[in-house]
Amino acid sequence: SQIYTACQNGRVDQALSLGFLLCWIAGDLTNFVGCYLTNQLPIQMVTAIFYVNMDIIMISQFVYYKLKNQKMTKCKVFQ
Repeated sequence: SQIYTACQNGRVDQALSLGFLLCWIAGDLTNFVGCYLTNQLPIQMVTAIFYVNMDIIMISQFVYYKLKNQKMTKCKVFQ
């Protein structure tokens, strides 16, 4: 729902910091590696993969809106 809400208002770059997102994905990646190395149940692997994918989507969304909002700000300055 956070991803959907961010798409609606286009301000994800102001709601979250890149550092927070990078720490978040680091934690989810270590969770995935731990699941893989210890041969956890398939549902745990699926959940770990899901979390990593959601993190990638959120980081992509952050970068997209950050660049988009910077471009809009530059356009407003020049007008």
